[in-house]
Amino acid sequence: MKTTFLHHTGDAIRNAMAEVPLSLVGWVFVAIPLALLLWVLACRITSDDENVDPRAVRWLRTGAVVALLLQIVIYALL
Repeated sequence: MKTTFLHHTGDAIRNAMAEVPLSLVGWVFVAIPLALLLWVLACRITSDDENVDPRAVRWLRTGAVVALLLQIVIYALL
């Protein structure tokens, strides 16, 4: 079978991915939702727009925090 440029590129990518330790991958899966959680908590609730209900924004933030915390706990247990 004739190997092409794509075969060599695929082999290089596969070998590079095989070098990444699984513990680092686990930390990345926990760090991404954690960073999003910090961003959600740091966002302003109030808005200059009169049509936005601040109470609805608080409920949205609460739901996002609960979902992100649940993801963090699940990924940390894996």
